Amino acid sequence: MHDPTHDELGMKVQRAQYQLAQIRGVGKVDGVSVEVDAENRLVSLNVPNAERIIAAYDAAVRDLQPQVDEAMRELAEDPQVSSARIFTEANSARLEAERRERERSSGGFLESGW
Repeated sequence: MHDPTHDELGMKVQRAQYQLAQIRGVGKVDGVSVEVDAENRLVSLNVPNAERIIAAYDAAVRDLQPQVDEAMRELAEDPQVSSARIFTEANSARLEAERRERERSSGGFLESGW
C-alpha cells in the first residue's frame, strides 16, 4: 500500500540530509584554520604539517570504527532493527532515484521544496 505521507517525510529527510552534507563550520585562531562538517568531522586544516594532523585524525577514526561496530553489533543484529534499516535504505534509494529523475528531466534544476 502506497502512503503519500511516507513519501513526503522521505523527501523531507532527503532534503535535510542534502543540506547537512553541504554545511561547513570554519574556525580561525592565531593563524590556524579548521573546517568541520555537520557531523563535527575534520574536513580541512590549515597549519604547518596539516597533512600529518589530518592523516593522524583519519587513523584515529579508522581505529575507532571497529569499536563502534562492536558496540552496535547486538542492536544491528536485532531482526526489528534490521527490518527497519532495510526498509529505510530501500525507501531512501527509491526517493533518491526519483529525485535524480526529476532533476534530469528538469534540466538539472533541483527544487528545494521550501
